[in-house]
Amino acid sequence: MKGLPNEKHSLPDDVKPFFCVRDEMAVYDGLIFKGERIVVPKSLRSTMKKEIHSSHIGREGCLRRATESMFWPGMNSELKEYIAECAICRQHEIRQQREPLMSHELTKRPWEKVGTDIFTYDGDDFLVTVDYFSNYWEVDKLQDTKATTTVRKLKAQFARHGIPDVVLSDNGPQFSSEKFNHFADVWSFEHRTSSPDHPQGNGKAESVVKTVKRPRSSYGKRRRREKIHI
Repeated sequence: MKGLPNEKHSLPDDVKPFFCVRDEMAVYDGLIFKGERIVVPKSLRSTMKKEIHSSHIGREGCLRRATESMFWPGMNSELKEYIAECAICRQHEIRQQREPLMSHELTKRPWEKVGTDIFTYDGDDFLVTVDYFSNYWEVDKLQDTKATTTVRKLKAQFARHGIPDVVLSDNGPQFSSEKFNHFADVWSFEHRTSSPDHPQGNGKAESVVKTVKRPRSSYGKRRRREKIHI
């Protein structure tokens, strides 16, 4: 009623969780509110969780219902744990169906199959190319992300290491362009693309992108196996 102190350590342990929202709290007609949401005391939290979940509207529905009207520290986490134990909600919740895992066929020689991807790092665009047999990868800096630039960089890669039988990529505009399809026809390699919104299909190149973006010291011991072209 007199306001909270400015130092958190001055508060009793039961009140410390409210310190970060002290400016939003007020008392009206004997009830404590955080903004427009009533603050639920510990003795009533179990009851309120049952009330919120009584209609079995699922986790997100219960959270929306709760956050519109009530508050206590850690409320969302407690509600998620409570709803996760409900057999009815688990039975009827909507889940994205997992597709069966389809592994890539094993390669028998270097540069037989390569993966490629374009990524941005520190404001610059790069093209990564990785060999599925040896995990050897190279990165080329791109002046732009046009299909002609991408094709030119890959031609240089194939001139050094040989033309692969298969090139895997995502469905980016550079790889789905007529220019790239013509490149695949003339240079006689099979171009395969991953399914839209499913980057795991090009997982080898995606993994290399994560490696490249790490601090250099974390992969310095492997630098003799990979090259970055600027």
